[in-house]
Amino acid sequence: MPRILSLFDSDQTSQSYGVGDRYFWAWGLIDFGNATFQGCTHGFARLWGAGLWPYESNEASFIKRIHSLFLGAKFLTRIDGSLEEAFPNEGSYCVTALVAYDLLVTIDLLSEEISDSLKQEFIEIVRPLITYLKKRDETHAIISNHLATAVAALVRWDILIDDPVAFKKANFLLERLLNNQSEEGWFREYEGADPGYQTLCLHYLADVNLQRRDLNLTEPISKSIRFLHYFVHPDGSFGGYYGSRCTKFYYPSGILAMAEEIPEAAVLAKFMLHSIADHRVVGLSSMDEPNLTPMFNSYAWCAALAGQDILSNDKINSVILPCERKDPFQKKFEEAGLLIDRGTDYYSIINYKKGGVVYHFVKKKLSDIDNGIVIRSPKGILGSNHFYDRKQNVSIEDDCIKIRHRISAMPKNLTSPLNFLLLRILCCTIFRISFVRELFKRFMVKYLITSPKLWSIWNERKIVLGEDLKVTDYPHLRKGFEKVDIKDPFVPIHMASQGYWQINGK
Repeated sequence: MPRILSLFDSDQTSQSYGVGDRYFWAWGLIDFGNATFQGCTHGFARLWGAGLWPYESNEASFIKRIHSLFLGAKFLTRIDGSLEEAFPNEGSYCVTALVAYDLLVTIDLLSEEISDSLKQEFIEIVRPLITYLKKRDETHAIISNHLATAVAALVRWDILIDDPVAFKKANFLLERLLNNQSEEGWFREYEGADPGYQTLCLHYLADVNLQRRDLNLTEPISKSIRFLHYFVHPDGSFGGYYGSRCTKFYYPSGILAMAEEIPEAAVLAKFMLHSIADHRVVGLSSMDEPNLTPMFNSYAWCAALAGQDILSNDKINSVILPCERKDPFQKKFEEAGLLIDRGTDYYSIINYKKGGVVYHFVKKKLSDIDNGIVIRSPKGILGSNHFYDRKQNVSIEDDCIKIRHRISAMPKNLTSPLNFLLLRILCCTIFRISFVRELFKRFMVKYLITSPKLWSIWNERKIVLGEDLKVTDYPHLRKGFEKVDIKDPFVPIHMASQGYWQINGK
């Protein structure tokens, strides 16, 4: 809480009063404000309403603080109603939805504490954000947690002021989201399944489900949680490099919110409660500031739910997490490319559509993570087989997996002053045209994440399953290419939300 409260400009004489991006208002190192921080009003309101606000603030001073964050959101809102996270005139659909949602939840939670006039002021601050969400769309990729965020914001707005256009757009986005849910339960994040981001997706979907039961989201959410509970690890960690976005964090709120209805949610929430307490999973302490707000709000919602003692029910005893089962089994998610192999004393997760990424636990301890091989080209560029590929050759027979996977270049370049200057020129000129800006985003997603440059060389990986799991690589290299000895895990794509430290990770 001290860290979060220190983010905001509390000087009423300042033009940026209530803004939470210190790089913008305090340091002056960037020329725009990341609006994500304004969503902390949600977490504040959750704690206040549950009697968990940790300071001796009177109601007037608390509402004044909330008011300042709304004013900060208003200051950061562009003429078209959009907010930004990464660069000026970004028109971020996700961040606009995220802040709109959090502000709307705040209005709801504090409805008895705020006056009618202040409530109306808050509504008018949110209105341009919702107008933007109704008119625009996110087209550069299928990112399910972004879609869920927008659905949640539009549903909350419709409930507040009865806006059929907003509800129609919410249904449109929800249909796209559900159409991109695999029959295996996972929601698409760029190229495939990512357990970490799927927990954030559930943070929003659970709220939509609780607000609008008529949308019939209980079964899609149940399928999602039944998928997720395979990716809790025996040592208490969660997710990892085998996901499409390589994330290891866990947002607990959506799963805990569904614990009374879904047995798998109850047992998952119970297990992860201890994991969080023991710092076995990436949580608030490991989170950087751009991702801090949604994580803080998720924990605040959980803190409020914890007072209801919703985990003391018989459903917890009706389900056993896969990583805690005693009987050996194998579970294959064909579309995701994920194989879970449970032995008497080991638990292995392999993503064969990412070249054979391996997580292996023995006697509840992490034994090995193998992300793949690294190849250096004659020009010094690094490549790897650790990329998502739906079309690679794979055979799974008995306890042996054989994969033939193309090597692709890894986009590892850092931004140079010249690149940054060019980006700023574009931001101030043609990026004001939404069509051009979206084309640029599509290009960057393909370059950095979904369509890396393929090399005409291959790697054959053989994985022998079992407690003494063994990985053997047979790279087929051309002249000038060489294998680089990399023993630690690595990430082949640009993904800001990966690499957070955890006590039992590599």
